[in-house]
Amino acid sequence: MLEKLSSNIEQTYLGQNCNFFVKIIFLVCMVIFIVIVMIPHTFAEDNKNSDKSSLPKILDENYVVEQFAAEGIPNSPTTMTFVGDGILVLQRYDGIVRLIKDGVLQPWPVLDVSVAKDGERGMLGITSNGSKVYVYFTAADADAGKAIENRIYRYDWNGEKLVNPVLLKTLPSDNFYHNGGAMTVFGGQTYAVIGDNGNYGRLQNREADWKNDTSVILRIDPPGPYYAMGIRNSFGITVDPVTGNLWDTENGDDVNDEINMVPENFNSGWIEITGITKNQTLIDSLPKYGDFVYSNPEFVWEKPVCPTGIAFSTSEKFSQTDRVFVGDCNNGNLYRFNLNEQRTGFIFNSTDLQDNTLNIGESNKEILFGTGFGAITDVEEGPDGFLYIVSMSGGKIYRILPKEVAQSMPPSKGGGCLIATATYGSELAPQVQQLREIRDSKLLQTEIGSGFMNSFNSFYYSFSPTIADYERENPVFKEAVKIIITPMISSLSILNYADMNSEESVLGYGVSLIILNLGMYIVAPVIVIIGIKKKF
Repeated sequence: MLEKLSSNIEQTYLGQNCNFFVKIIFLVCMVIFIVIVMIPHTFAEDNKNSDKSSLPKILDENYVVEQFAAEGIPNSPTTMTFVGDGILVLQRYDGIVRLIKDGVLQPWPVLDVSVAKDGERGMLGITSNGSKVYVYFTAADADAGKAIENRIYRYDWNGEKLVNPVLLKTLPSDNFYHNGGAMTVFGGQTYAVIGDNGNYGRLQNREADWKNDTSVILRIDPPGPYYAMGIRNSFGITVDPVTGNLWDTENGDDVNDEINMVPENFNSGWIEITGITKNQTLIDSLPKYGDFVYSNPEFVWEKPVCPTGIAFSTSEKFSQTDRVFVGDCNNGNLYRFNLNEQRTGFIFNSTDLQDNTLNIGESNKEILFGTGFGAITDVEEGPDGFLYIVSMSGGKIYRILPKEVAQSMPPSKGGGCLIATATYGSELAPQVQQLREIRDSKLLQTEIGSGFMNSFNSFYYSFSPTIADYERENPVFKEAVKIIITPMISSLSILNYADMNSEESVLGYGVSLIILNLGMYIVAPVIVIIGIKKKF
């Protein structure tokens, strides 16, 4: 068989057909070059415009937005937390927690549990305190069918997995809606907000010994009493790092979504009161439960927007240190509120908003910071001081940063060398670092190189996670991949010594490397086969 194959190759490509062989190789080179270089370059401007149009819009010209993880997060991401040098993000409907590291969604889950998927159930909330990570989810039977209960676990983060689970709290999940799930840490303690779970906020209307942990904010680590009550349905909770005050967002029924500052023993008023009231008689008529006291919200949307994530900006890099940012799930809007001097409420210039209410028909222009985010489910300030947004509908994480900072930063990586990382065992492996250095310092510095990377990433991430996973499970396959890709990576090292500051130089070196790799992977094997045939 080998002899016959060699003979055919020799007859086809050598001797009289040598010129034909050269022409074929040249044609293949040109086809590859056109497909992966010229086409991206030709449509670079269109792609650039398309990318921009697909991004959310920031209405303040001093800021820009970028997609942080190019691959996207499947199965409806809900909330995220920063831990170590990465981001942990929940996939609501499949019970998985994923890691984003260096702007790259890692292909393996760091936690996989069975969750109920109906209604508002699933993976509901995550927060962290150092290496301690808290996850709130609706536990289900092994087939992820029937809901068992809501649970809050504490895990240890070892850099790769969430390990050592400790069950801290079981909560009712009688109904598939109003489960809450948002959590936060302040004063070294962890708090969670729980919706009414279909009980209509009646905790304050029950007998004093009737408790079912609904419609409340409670301390879960260490365990403690109720911090607040009268909560209808909240998806956002955070702490002002300057004052230590707790804040939340709350969804109304058919009207009156709220932003609340939440002091200890706060009564949000549900079901008797929603929105802002001046009716002291109504306030006084609220059934009493312990020392809990009602106070009005700091802001109200008369028409529901479904407010979710809430975050304070504290970093001078963001230059918005006296602002509060809130996302909405209904419209994909991101709102910005100016804090008063005491940081206990908001100040407005618009006469429409000075009653702390956006009534139907009034303009939201003063508070509208960004649009087009899809269904926002979380808003967080990152360790880098910039603002991060989770879009459940788009399966994306966005990052917002000042324009002048963005211009001075290297282009967002927006992707990673998954196959190379799996092959060489670490993101810190020299081969992987070499690829990233070439990408960031060479290709992304030119229009043609950026166009190529955009097209390449779309293709590469369609299959690379599968190959990377298979490498980790099959050492033999991993070694085979290493043998195959090592010559190519070695050839790319040429670019480390090349001057690629112009479009023409990128084009020239790109063509040369294509020809070189065709020679290594096609021409050289053909010559070897022919040599073996002649020898034997």
